[in-house]
Amino acid sequence: MRRFDELADSEKAERYVRLAEKALAAYGLAGDLAYVAQGTSVVFRLRAGGASFAVRLCAPGRDHVPLRRELLWLAALGRDTSLSIPEPVLSLTGDLFRPVSMEGVPSTRACMVLRWIDGERREAELTTDEVAAMGQLVAALHRHAETFRWPEELALGYADPAARMLAAAEGVRPALASPADQALLCDVAALVGEATAAHGASPEAVGVIHGDLRLRKMRMGRDLVGIFGFYACRIGAYLDDLSLLWSALDAREATPALQQALLDGYQSVRGFPARGASALRAYVALRGMEASAQTLDVLCRERTPNRGSLDRVTVDLRRLLVDALR
Repeated sequence: MRRFDELADSEKAERYVRLAEKALAAYGLAGDLAYVAQGTSVVFRLRAGGASFAVRLCAPGRDHVPLRRELLWLAALGRDTSLSIPEPVLSLTGDLFRPVSMEGVPSTRACMVLRWIDGERREAELTTDEVAAMGQLVAALHRHAETFRWPEELALGYADPAARMLAAAEGVRPALASPADQALLCDVAALVGEATAAHGASPEAVGVIHGDLRLRKMRMGRDLVGIFGFYACRIGAYLDDLSLLWSALDAREATPALQQALLDGYQSVRGFPARGASALRAYVALRGMEASAQTLDVLCRERTPNRGSLDRVTVDLRRLLVDALR
């Protein structure tokens, strides 16, 4: 028998379908199973009994602790709110996920079933009303997070933004070799440290966050906005969470109006903190630095790094640093 990694993609998909069907027996579910995507998980859409579900097969060796954090918060959101989120479906034995294995597919994989989030993916042509609705959704997530707590055995610490900034700065130094660039980097690191420290880490400022709030993870329905992709949830600043959406609305003709709509929507549900504007800009810079450091790390691991790609990262970094100090 050929090794799994030697199989054609179509053959792998067939085996994943059989594995998912085996897992679904533990949920008492069966129906039309359609492949959707593969990344860190293999995702299917299940249509059964007039309803739709997302079926996720996690990668082998996936740590179950962050998985439990994600599913416990989603279950609490489903119980406590009317938000359009991928609420987990419990197995017949009351489990949030189910380990499943099968001959022909390597390793045991965690499988979970979640409510499918309907709606349209919108990124390019957003209206201010749609962006305001996104802001309301994010604020509602954060308002719920203010009183939500994971069990003690799953509790997470808070990663200090100043420490994250220093780590990101070290990661991008290879792309900022000139003394002027290094001075700029130091100025932005200091700004991020000061602004985030002033913002603080009180329960009103820090709690459970989605962690990866991107436009591609939102769906626009007729009456509400839905969101999925909670696998990066952690303890963090609420403005850190909001900063990714803020950045996604940048560099557009309607950017000022869209970003204001995001804040207006957020503030209609949950108060925006004092000094929030400076802290938000600091988190935008921090997230940008971390993304650049990650990109550089990938490029530098290549046997022959692409000079053009490295130069583009440097140009983008300079622009990010200059914008942060405006």
